[in-house]
Amino acid sequence: AGCGRDRADLARAVRAWEHGGAAALTVLEEEWTPDAEALARARAQLATAWEGDERAPRLRAVANRWTVAGAELQVRYGHDGRWWPYRKERGRWWPAGPAGHDPAAALAMPGSDG
Repeated sequence: AGCGRDRADLARAVRAWEHGGAAALTVLEEEWTPDAEALARARAQLATAWEGDERAPRLRAVANRWTVAGAELQVRYGHDGRWWPYRKERGRWWPAGPAGHDPAAALAMPGSDG
């Protein structure tokens, strides 16, 4: 329909928009590597999010995306320092809720439970 997206990509974009407008769409479409300061801040948030909790997930990081090992869950770190939950559906990552400042809460959102 002239937007350069197939149906699945358009549906993912609509879902992202519903969860957070332009910021959510940017997080869906843009993989970026945080600078050293932002990366340190993100890692510190992740380290303290599950502090003392034996159920802390194992996370694998690529750029601004942290994927839970052995699960279909991911959090993405936005340029604004917020965390966006994602869930794998039909082999692709889909937005699973609005952003928050706590990565553990983002992973625990309804809809991000796999």
